[in-house]
This record gives sequence, C-alpha cells and structure tokens, in this order.
Amino acid sequence: MKFVNVLLIALMLVAGAAMAGEKEIDNQNALPNAGSRAVLSGTLDENSGTYDRAYGGSVSLECASELVDSSSNGQHMEIFCIQVTDAEAIEIIVDPELTTITDTVMTLYCDPFDIADPTLNAVSYDDDGGDGLLSAFIVDDGITLTPGNTYYLVLAGYSSTHMGDFSINTSANVIECGAVATDSGSWDSLKADYR
Repeated sequence: MKFVNVLLIALMLVAGAAMAGEKEIDNQNALPNAGSRAVLSGTLDENSGTYDRAYGGSVSLECASELVDSSSNGQHMEIFCIQVTDAEAIEIIVDPELTTITDTVMTLYCDPFDIADPTLNAVSYDDDGGDGLLSAFIVDDGITLTPGNTYYLVLAGYSSTHMGDFSINTSANVIECGAVATDSGSWDSLKADYR
C-alpha cells in the first residue's frame, strides 16, 4: 500500500508540473508578415516623383557602390524604406506577372538617400537581373544588410517613358520600415490566464 501511495504522489507531482507548464505565459517576439514574402507594389505615372538616376557599380555592403550619373534623366520612381530581420542574403525581384512596366531599374541605398545625388550611399544597382528587362537582386548577389539599419529601395523606369504598374517580391527577411515587433501569445496562454 505504501508503494501505491508513493506512486500516486509521484504521479500527482508530475501531473501538477505539467499543468503548471500549461498555464505559463507563452509570449514571443514576432514581426508582422514574418515567414512570408513581402510584396511592394505601386504605379509609376505622370504623378510619380522623378529623379536623374545613376547606374553601374558593384555590390558594396559599406554603402560605397561606385555609381555614375546616367545621361537619361527624369525617370519616374518610387522609394521604399526597408529593413531586414536578419543578416542573411536578401532577394528583391520585380514580378513579371504583375508588372506592366517593360523596363525597370532598382537601386538599393543606405540611409541617407539623397535624391539630388543618387550616386551616394549605394549598396547595389540592377538593370536587367530579373525576367527580361526587369530588375532583381537575388541571393547569389550576396547582399546582406544590417538588422536595425534603414535602407531605401528605389524602383524606376529605365527611361522617362517607362511607366505602369509594378509588384516587387522580397525575401522573408525584408520588411517595410515602420513594422514593429509586437508581443503575441498563444490561445493556450490566454485561456490559462482565466482558469
């Protein structure tokens, strides 16, 4: 009988510990859209901002890609403020299925981006790295950014006549600026608070 009582007490202690674990708060630090590809989209038209784009250079993780001023001026463009959630290589690809612009260019800048001098603070430039005449930064380009830093992605038409809708897919570690970490809990942790 003593053995049965000891066994029952041991089982009750194990069950109590398991139940206590169930009631612990299960918070995690999560970013919006974490684990899925972000989509940046818009339209380049007569109402879009313009700039005199630069071109060339190679990838510079130190924000010193040697771009030169393009002789083609007045390109319609859109600027996206982005950050990364980790230091893994990024992908930023113009989607050919959802883009009506026939020829794009993309430039990635460190903060600050100076629209008056687009040769400064560049990480990388791409003209035709994607499908056809569309732009893309792919993992093989080796672009790794610093979490917590701000970067600017500029999408433009190759010339001032290249306008239309665009959609850009990014790797899961790229988010738009302003996305903040939030504490989120599981349904089980919420239920445990009210037992």
